[in-house]
Amino acid sequence: MTLTEVSQVKLSDNDLSRESSPTHVYRSRISSNSKSLQEKDTKTALDRINKSISRSTTRIKKDTGKLRRKQLQQSLLRTTSTLQVKDGVSNYKKDFGYDLYTIDTEEIPAPMRQPEMQAMATDEVSDDCVVLFDLETTCTGSHAEITQIAAMKGDQRFNKYVLPTGNISTVAADKTGLSVQTTVQGSRILVHNGRRVAAGSIHSVLSEFISWLRSIQGTNITNGSKVILCGHNVRVFGMHAIISEAERCHLTQDLQAVVGGFMDTLPSLRQFLPGRDSYSQANLYRDIVNEECEGHNLVEDVSALAELVTVSGIPLEVLAQHTVTFLTAVERVCYLNEKNTRLKTLKGRLSTLSSATLNKIACSGLQYSHLKLVFRRGGEAALKHLLSEPISGTRTVRVSKDKQVHNQIIGHFREVLTQSSEV
Repeated sequence: MTLTEVSQVKLSDNDLSRESSPTHVYRSRISSNSKSLQEKDTKTALDRINKSISRSTTRIKKDTGKLRRKQLQQSLLRTTSTLQVKDGVSNYKKDFGYDLYTIDTEEIPAPMRQPEMQAMATDEVSDDCVVLFDLETTCTGSHAEITQIAAMKGDQRFNKYVLPTGNISTVAADKTGLSVQTTVQGSRILVHNGRRVAAGSIHSVLSEFISWLRSIQGTNITNGSKVILCGHNVRVFGMHAIISEAERCHLTQDLQAVVGGFMDTLPSLRQFLPGRDSYSQANLYRDIVNEECEGHNLVEDVSALAELVTVSGIPLEVLAQHTVTFLTAVERVCYLNEKNTRLKTLKGRLSTLSSATLNKIACSGLQYSHLKLVFRRGGEAALKHLLSEPISGTRTVRVSKDKQVHNQIIGHFREVLTQSSEV
């Protein structure tokens, strides 16, 4: 071996001994271990964070699920309670069976809306169709009975008296001069200004009136249209009275066969002559015709209305805007009659409520027995829910959200409950 090779071997041995010295090896291990620990700690920390996030997400989902289930359960409970109260099932068993001893069959009606009155079509309105008419009645309430019918079409006239089944109010008697008296023989007769007048039953007089209208339709209307009954303030009074009497006499279909609708001169003249202080027929006649209406006489009133319409020059187009079809008029009258029947059950019992609130309760389709039934089935909560029930398609509620109204009604039934074992 040469000296050069020996020196290279020694150099390699020295280098090897230096590189493998304890100090150098220790430092290398520390550096390697430090890196491993850092990587391990970072991985552990990340795993811990991921697990924490996963647990939080799971917990949030569980809490959200529980909340949603609770909301659905509460909604189902409210719906079930509402159905129980409205449909008459007062007790649902846990096994979804029924306790037959606590079931009643009466249902609470859905909220009602007042029917809208629809105007007649333009092609249904013509001068030939218009018949002026007026009525006298026993009173102005919903149960008013007709005592006289007067109508005219050109030179053709109709005038008949009706003997009502009840008495004529003092106010109506003073206004019309009509009264019901009893003869010595015990017969009831109709008297006008102290003189007896021939009077028939409402069925016979109304049948005669329908026949007279049919003759008007046949001789004056050539296009097959129906008669339009025109009066002053007819939408408020005359329309209601004649349809109600036709209903009671079962003559509604006969009247509908000849009458297409009603025309009101009051809103028509209010539109045509704005700014007046009064739109009563007497004042309008005095100011426009320049004459005073003579004493209250139905035939003269109808003639005065005809003259008023002619002299005022009101166009048919304006009058046509204030017409009502016969069908919608019947719907409106039936609704008002049913509402008044319900209102009677509320008055005198819920005396702490205002007339407007009582009227609103009746208009919504409820009567006293319905409120009583709901309170018996579901208590205060059910009654509050019924009164504040939203009406579909509107922003209004059935009766009221007013707590004072609720408390007054609840207080009434609490008092009834204390006086009776069953409300």
